[in-house]
Amino acid sequence: MPITLSKKHGVNPSMMICPICGKDVGIALFGRLKGDAEAPKVIKSELCDDCKTKYITIIEVESENNPVKTGRYTFVPKEAINIDCPKGIALMNKIEFNKLFANN
Repeated sequence: MPITLSKKHGVNPSMMICPICGKDVGIALFGRLKGDAEAPKVIKSELCDDCKTKYITIIEVESENNPVKTGRYTFVPKEAINIDCPKGIALMNKIEFNKLFANN
């Protein structure tokens, strides 16, 4: 996917860090953003390799019959949840997600 360079910021880089431990996990190149804005200095993105072994990412979806992502997700320690999740990612319908994570 080509990057349109920003006139002010060039490739407009940002550091990606693990939202759990804060370790660097990579660099994002934003290029030109709306209004030629500067990219955030740091974004919390995906889990680092160490945290992937300890946490499951739960992604909220509209429903089981309509697995469209809503944009909300959370991380749960593997020992706190009893599901078989070999890839470390689980989908949860909106109703159940709200019951469990209403204050998050």
